[in-house]
Amino acid sequence: MKNWKILIVCAGAAIAQPPMQQGDGVWARDAYFGEAQTFDACTGHQPGNGQYHHHASPTCLRAQLNDNLELVRDTRTGPVYREKAAGLTHSPILGWAFDGHPIYGPYGYADARNASSPVRRMRSAFRLRNITQRNTLAEWSRAYLPAVPATLAENQYGPPINATFPLGRYIEDYEFAAGLGDLDVYNGRTAVTPEFPGGTYAYFVTIDETGKPAFPYILGRQFYGTLNGGNAQAVPAAAQEYTSGGDSPYLTAWRTAGAQTPARVRSAFDPSSAASNTWPFETIAGARTAGGVTTPTNADIQRIRFTDSDVYVNSNNLGAYVMGPWFDALQPGGVFGNWPSRQNAQFRVTRNPAAASTRTNTGLGAVGVFVNGVAVFNMLDGATYSTARQADVGGGLVSPTALHVSAASFERGPFAKGALVTAFSQFGSTLAASTATAATANWPTSLAGTEVLIRDAGGVAHQAPIYYASPTQVNYRIPEAVAVGFAVVTVSANGVSYGGNIHIRDVYPNLFTVNNDGLAAAYFSRLRNGQSTAEPVSQAVELGTDTVYAVLFGTGLGGEKDVTATVGGIRAGVAYAGPQGAFGGLDQFNIVIPSELAGRGRVEVVLTAGGKTANTVYFNVR
Repeated sequence: MKNWKILIVCAGAAIAQPPMQQGDGVWARDAYFGEAQTFDACTGHQPGNGQYHHHASPTCLRAQLNDNLELVRDTRTGPVYREKAAGLTHSPILGWAFDGHPIYGPYGYADARNASSPVRRMRSAFRLRNITQRNTLAEWSRAYLPAVPATLAENQYGPPINATFPLGRYIEDYEFAAGLGDLDVYNGRTAVTPEFPGGTYAYFVTIDETGKPAFPYILGRQFYGTLNGGNAQAVPAAAQEYTSGGDSPYLTAWRTAGAQTPARVRSAFDPSSAASNTWPFETIAGARTAGGVTTPTNADIQRIRFTDSDVYVNSNNLGAYVMGPWFDALQPGGVFGNWPSRQNAQFRVTRNPAAASTRTNTGLGAVGVFVNGVAVFNMLDGATYSTARQADVGGGLVSPTALHVSAASFERGPFAKGALVTAFSQFGSTLAASTATAATANWPTSLAGTEVLIRDAGGVAHQAPIYYASPTQVNYRIPEAVAVGFAVVTVSANGVSYGGNIHIRDVYPNLFTVNNDGLAAAYFSRLRNGQSTAEPVSQAVELGTDTVYAVLFGTGLGGEKDVTATVGGIRAGVAYAGPQGAFGGLDQFNIVIPSELAGRGRVEVVLTAGGKTANTVYFNVR
């Protein structure tokens, strides 16, 4: 990946039910492929009716339940977690499928029969098929597509396998290989667990060795057990109220900690602002929104009732963690316009699940409920391939485009006038005919056959200067003359144009980092006896009687003069904030490190420009 850090090296020198599937119904699009760009940091999102849900590992719920995650850093767009490398414990119950079986996180006992065996990641037994054409179905598909003949007719073939329709776009691109992993075709197994020492059938959330969601993510395409739960229209009069106590996991697993806490949402219109307990908020001209909460609404499970056979839970379908923001390059301003709504959901889960003699498909919509009351969805997004149209029909917007992010923070907006931006290929787009880098600091508006045109909120078109272009990535600068508001960015290459949308502001600071942990792309400048020396940020800086500056680099300052900073929570002097000088759009910040931070170790830098807070970065002091 070619990124902007080469500039820094040089600079250092200075709810209704969701719609049914559409299309032919044979090749069903994978929601993680088609919708992941609209997930928030908690891997949740919502359709227009506002039913917030997860198709894959519910990261923030797992963190709340201490499911083997550690916080890397918190950002304007939400927390970043990573899987623990050691000290693993068996995952807690994250939710319940509507057949009454529990859904655990990714970790279970290595020996399904022995609670004393080591804990490790539960591996999916699915893998991508080794095929060059989509003219056959994997055997496991036959169970949920009984009306489709074993030998596909030509009009039932899937699309060619290429950059636009890669393997993994459809769930039928996967095959089940018994014994490849720990779990069965339903994504579960019979095993002892902390809550069921005598054993139970349970589903497990699946991730790969890097922590990325792994197909089929939560539940398979069919329920293992008899489907006898779901939305409950009424609760038996004899049902008892549950408050606390008891030893049944069907009662004690539910999360009610946030039941009196208003749910909160971050806005993609301005992620630097604080989360709000009402939404939408901070909307601007041209925005389209659906859903929302106009009065504060409490999160998590609100009420639990039970009988000998069932548990009934009432939920607003909102998590106690901060939800949002949501982005989508194909929607106005690059903002995903759907917001979660209060669902007033009432679910029933049986306390006596049983294996089904006839399996039921897990369809669109909720297939279970997480213990905080948020809906569990499967791997479908509602679209299937249409042979007649030679395209997917239904679901969300999945078309070749470019995903635009800050070159510094890699956040998806807003962007300031004059800021540095990186566009990545999405859904098979080819952004350049070849690979090239601008030869001088005077960047051209055409590079490697690629041009970037920005049509601003006033309808005026601007050619953007380009620093780097390749088939999968383009680095460019937003012209300073653009108007604020929603804009359309068109990347053209080889006679093909790819549209995308961004949100432009006067000021929106972003700081460069050198790794995913948020280490600042910076260097230290030590002033001693009138002489300055430079020290690398990769090593902790020693503080003492010398004046030491942290020299940080960013973009999006937009000429703003009102710049403040704290380091380790202490107000720090900003000796300089402005253009770096050698490269247009690159900003430099010289911040005096407070001497009282000596020995503190990791310290975070919070920089604010024009009332907008930049992404948090850190460095180490000793």
